[in-house]
Amino acid sequence: MKNSHIVFGIGFANTTNTADKAADEMMKEKKADQITTETPVIPEGPLYLTRDPDDVVTISSLFKAVWILLIVLTLSIGINVYLSLRKADRIVVDKSSGRVIELNNRDYGSTETVSISPDTPTAIDKKYLVGEFLTALYEVEQSTRESQVNKLLRMLDPDLSIAMATRLKQNGVLAAEKAESVNSSWKLQDLTVDENDPYVLRAIGVRKIRRKAAGRDVEESVQLKAKFLLKDSPSSPVRNDNNLRTGFTILRFRVEPVSGKSVSPITLIADDAEQEVAASTINETQDQ
Repeated sequence: MKNSHIVFGIGFANTTNTADKAADEMMKEKKADQITTETPVIPEGPLYLTRDPDDVVTISSLFKAVWILLIVLTLSIGINVYLSLRKADRIVVDKSSGRVIELNNRDYGSTETVSISPDTPTAIDKKYLVGEFLTALYEVEQSTRESQVNKLLRMLDPDLSIAMATRLKQNGVLAAEKAESVNSSWKLQDLTVDENDPYVLRAIGVRKIRRKAAGRDVEESVQLKAKFLLKDSPSSPVRNDNNLRTGFTILRFRVEPVSGKSVSPITLIADDAEQEVAASTINETQDQ
């Protein structure tokens, strides 16, 4: 009995050892398979990387589309800049006949009332410049006097403008006008262009001045004659705000009185008749 028990125990032990060995071998085989599976296969020849041809075609098409969009955007920006900087097209329509005289800067002829020609300053522009200068110089209103002086100085040639501004300041003309409450009016009587020199103009007119003199309000009247020498405007554009869009500037001018100055008290038109009635009434009273 004892021996049989021993044999059984030994057999059981052998069976257990055999199972363990088999399990170990299976684990080793699995690990070997895993190692074999995870280890990359290194090819014997050179390795080449390739790409799907459809991807290459798609990327190339996208690049072409981007370049086309950039070119279109550049052209659009350039055209917008050009249109914003260029001069506007001129369109002229004769309303009396409804006919188009000029369209998009293209001349389509003229009508009986409208014609288009190159811009050339004329004698009308010269007379307008001189007339406005005399008005600004001799027509005084204290509320607008400063702006009128600035206006007439801009009509002059730069050298003459500086000289006249200096003279007005040194002589105190503007300060004296303000102190004496000067108001004056100017009436142009004649303005002509010299027959021998188209840049020489002659003007004559009457200036009436109302001011305070020795505590009295008096009115002075003087007839003046003036001579002007003009020149073409050196600035660009030729017609500008300084020369009142005439295309000329005043190079020299001279003013002198035609006759002596007449001074009289300021009276209204009806005052003379009233004074005559009062004087006749006094005379009749004295006669009685």
